Amino acid sequence: MLNSLFLNLGLLMATGLLFSLIAAHFNLPRIALYALAGLVWSQDLLGGVFGLQLGAWSESLTAAALALIAYLIGGSVTAKQLKKLGSTILFCTFGEVLGAAILVFVAVAIFLNGQADAMLLASALAVLAASTAPAATVAVIHEYRSHGPLTTSLLGVVALDDAIGIMLFSLFLVWSTGIAMTEVFASAGLEIGGAILLGEVMGWCLAFFGHRVRNPHFFLPMVLSAILLSQGLASIWHCSPLLTAMSLGFFARATFKSGGERLLAPVEYLEELVFLVFFTLAGAHFDLDILLSGFELVLLYVVARVIGKMLGTNVAARLVSAPKTVQKYIGFGVIPQAGIAIGLALSLLSHPVFAESGLLIVNVILASTLIYEVLGPFATRYALQQAGEIRESRQ
Repeated sequence: MLNSLFLNLGLLMATGLLFSLIAAHFNLPRIALYALAGLVWSQDLLGGVFGLQLGAWSESLTAAALALIAYLIGGSVTAKQLKKLGSTILFCTFGEVLGAAILVFVAVAIFLNGQADAMLLASALAVLAASTAPAATVAVIHEYRSHGPLTTSLLGVVALDDAIGIMLFSLFLVWSTGIAMTEVFASAGLEIGGAILLGEVMGWCLAFFGHRVRNPHFFLPMVLSAILLSQGLASIWHCSPLLTAMSLGFFARATFKSGGERLLAPVEYLEELVFLVFFTLAGAHFDLDILLSGFELVLLYVVARVIGKMLGTNVAARLVSAPKTVQKYIGFGVIPQAGIAIGLALSLLSHPVFAESGLLIVNVILASTLIYEVLGPFATRYALQQAGEIRESRQ
C-alpha cells in the first residue's frame, strides 16, 4: 500500500516530469500531460493496483497551489492594462457567464423535459456553468510566454469571472431554497467584498515590507508568508480565498509600482513546480464511475457550456469593438472549470431541496471537470497561437 505522503507525491511528480518529455517532443501543452500523468495514478488505474491514497494532504496542497496561481493572475494584470482593456474585460466576462448559463439551462431543460426537478436541476447546472478555472489558462499563458491584447483580456476575465459566478450562485440559492435575500446578499458581500478588502490590506503590507527588504533571498519567504497568511484569514472570515489571493497580487504590485515585478518573480520561479503538483493531483482524482454516471447529461453540459462561453464572449467583444483577435479567440481560453464550481456544487448537498438532485449535480460537475482539465490547455494554446501572441521559444 502506497500510504506515504512523500512517496505518493514523489510518484505523481516523477510521472508528470516523464510525461513533460513527451509534451516537449510532440510540442503539446505540458499542463495537459501533467493531468494525464496524474490520471495514470487514479484509483481506476495504477492507484487502485498499488493502493495509492490521496488524503487530506492533497486538498491542502491543491488549495495552496491554487492560491499561488491566483496571486500570479492578480499580479499579471496592471491598472494601466485594465484602463486600456477594461470595457473589453468587463463585457467579455458578462458575455461568457450569461452565454454559458443560458445555453446550459435551455439544453438541460429540454433534455430533462417531463422529469421531476427538471427546472431545478437545469437552473443549478446553468449557474454552476458560469465559473471558470483560471489555473489551466494561466499555466498555458506562462508556458508559452504569450503577450498581447488577447492574453491581457484573458487574465482579466478569469480574474473577474469567479466573483460574478459567486453572486449568481447566491441569487440562485434565494430562489431555490427560500433563504432570505438580505442574508444571501450579506454572505455574498462578505465573501467577495471582504476578499477584495483583505487582499488590498495584505497587498499594501507586502509592498510596505518589500520596499524595506534589501536581501533578494528574503523575497520568496516574504511573499509566501503573505499568501499563506491571507488564505488563513480568508478561511476564518469566510472570504473567497481565490479572490483574496488575486487581490493580494494586484494591490501588491500596484502599491509597489515600478518595482512590482520583484514581488512576482519569486512565485514565477516556483510556477512550474506549482503547475506540476496542481495538475497531477487533479488527474489523480479521476473516477471512471463518476464519468460514466449520467454520461449523456455530462456530455450535454460540456458541449452547451463551451458553445455558450464562445458565443457569449464573441458577441460581447463585438459590442465593445475589441481587437479582432479577442473577438475570435477569447472564448477558447475560458473553457476550463474546476475548484470553484466543485465547491459550490458540494455546498448544495447541505440544502434539503437538493436531497434528490444534489448528488447528480456534483457528479456532472466532477465528470465535466475531468474533461476540461485535459482539453482546456489545448484550446487555450490554439487561441494564443491563432492570435499570434505566442513567442517562438517556450520556457
